[in-house]
Amino acid sequence: MDPVAAAMIILAAFTLILAAAGAGLYRRVRELELATYQGVGLNVAQSDPTGTLAELAAPGRMTVAVKINRQCSICDELVATIRRIAPSLEGEVQLAIVSDDPKFAKPVPANVRVITRPEAWRAINLPYVPAAVVIDEGGVVVHSAPAGSSAVLEEIIHRVAISGEESRREADEVTS
Repeated sequence: MDPVAAAMIILAAFTLILAAAGAGLYRRVRELELATYQGVGLNVAQSDPTGTLAELAAPGRMTVAVKINRQCSICDELVATIRRIAPSLEGEVQLAIVSDDPKFAKPVPANVRVITRPEAWRAINLPYVPAAVVIDEGGVVVHSAPAGSSAVLEEIIHRVAISGEESRREADEVTS
């Protein structure tokens, strides 16, 4: 066989393999992107027939609910982050932990809601754990994201706190 023909065949095979891998990777990225936005726009009170998620909506303020799993080491780190951040957010942002552990006994500040009912954990229907779900004052999910580290959770909470301050300032300007 001619060496040029052999090289062309090998290059063609390599190109086909690379294209197939790229197509598979693109499909997986799209699946993950769609999963990130799953649930956005749903009203938690209306989408949950059992009513277990209605308590996540805090009148007059945004809620960041963190869905955790009892067998997740990252989830322990997130609870520690919530414990550290929660005292400084008194009145600005409602923090909630939704756990699948009915015997959840980790210490958290008094201003953090802990929901341990299995139906509530299942009602936050996201394909990943841990997850952060941002719920507005009216009970509508405005953002959901994987909460894979303390830094990610801190950033989400910080953004929600900033957006809440901006909303209050705008409301004050309108009423003045």
